[in-house]
Amino acid sequence: MIEVALETSNRQASVALRSDGRVEEVSLDGEAAHASDALGALEVMMHAAGLDPREIDAVYVGTGPGSYTGLRIGIATALGVARGAEASLRGEPSGESLIWRELAAGEEGVYLLDARQSELYFAHYRRLEEDVEVLQAPVVLALEELRSRMPRGVAIFGDALALRLGGLEESAAASLRTDVVPRAVALLELASRRLHTFGAHRFEAVEPLYLRPFKARVRKR
Repeated sequence: MIEVALETSNRQASVALRSDGRVEEVSLDGEAAHASDALGALEVMMHAAGLDPREIDAVYVGTGPGSYTGLRIGIATALGVARGAEASLRGEPSGESLIWRELAAGEEGVYLLDARQSELYFAHYRRLEEDVEVLQAPVVLALEELRSRMPRGVAIFGDALALRLGGLEESAAASLRTDVVPRAVALLELASRRLHTFGAHRFEAVEPLYLRPFKARVRKR
């Protein structure tokens, strides 16, 4: 089975490939890299492995929350690859794959990002043996809401800026992890399990977790 995963919700976008039990991941976190490079990276990986893109059996993509542009490009790329290969498709929230990779069974974690406009992206999860339990699905919070929503004694993954904006730097700084981001290899592991357990998503059901309407900004001249 040939499986590919694309995680483009953050600046360190990545692509993963699994074939015959072998897993490879390419990071696009260079200064000049962009989510739009994901397709090219995947083509290089497939060619190096001697594989035809039409042989892909399953495509997985991170749905955010995160970069508006990155998510749009990543999901469009995943849809194109899946349609071209007639492959199965699953979209998974990016915070869930991060929790899957970074925590042990029974541990809880919060995914916290600066959503700008004095708001935060917040989600709360528990790592299970075979999956990730959603305790609070991703939502947008006003800064003043964070104190009442933040669980005690859990790992926090995300932006240091988000923590400062929420006024929790003193009480929660020791639990904050800014050194990890959602990765394609973790997405591949979690989504593959869910594909075999729950099946594929309908193509039209895979959409970015924008959580609020996009507001275009007009540059001042």
